[in-house]
Amino acid sequence: NGSAQHMMQPGEFDRRTHEDGVEVWVSQMGAFMNMNTAFIDRQNGVVAIIDPFDSNRWIEALDEEGLKPTHLLYTHTHRDHTAGFQRMIRHDFGYELEVWAHREAVDPAWLRFDVFRPIHATHFWEHSIRTDVEWSAGSIQLTITHTPGHAPGHVTIHGHGVYHAGDLLFTSACGRDDLPGGDPLTLWKSLAHAKNQLIGMPGDWRLIPGHRYDWIDGSTPDWVSIAECLEHNYALNSPTLDAVISME
Repeated sequence: NGSAQHMMQPGEFDRRTHEDGVEVWVSQMGAFMNMNTAFIDRQNGVVAIIDPFDSNRWIEALDEEGLKPTHLLYTHTHRDHTAGFQRMIRHDFGYELEVWAHREAVDPAWLRFDVFRPIHATHFWEHSIRTDVEWSAGSIQLTITHTPGHAPGHVTIHGHGVYHAGDLLFTSACGRDDLPGGDPLTLWKSLAHAKNQLIGMPGDWRLIPGHRYDWIDGSTPDWVSIAECLEHNYALNSPTLDAVISME
């Protein structure tokens, strides 16, 4: 398949304008190859970044285009996903950034464990497990799905041609369930819900994983299409998943 051609260098950006006019920037950053996605509405000056890892690089790249971040959206609060938070909020943009996370992702009961790094959310999603809320700013419209199991308060975020999976799904695998706040059965139920969502989305949309890990052919593409993920991701094609779906 053609996916393996997408292998960005750290801090490099893939910039595309979706057919609805919203720009989508994707970057790969850090030792764990964290994937970041931003949605940009230039007309209204809105820049919403998911899990920014290297704040300096994000600010620099946006500044080159006369843009500034306005919203930070967190899939979960493991320390690699919140690595850029402190520098981002300390930067003087002349306004306060809106910071969004699920309320369960900032529960102090979990944040005392070293795998987490707290963020100070200004706004919270509070919807129940495996339900959606719609989130919008300017012409950006995203669906936020509560998908715990890998981490408390984990969410996936999709819209404008991409499904940003966080650490629920990688291109060919799924997130781990053995960290504090993780739970195997909850993870499988979240995966079952995600599979049903993905089946209903355009197959040519991109699945952006939380990390760039190996694909089925040994390459490490930054993303695969939803169709490719549905066909080859081992978790989405696992007999365990079929059993969980039949239990529901």
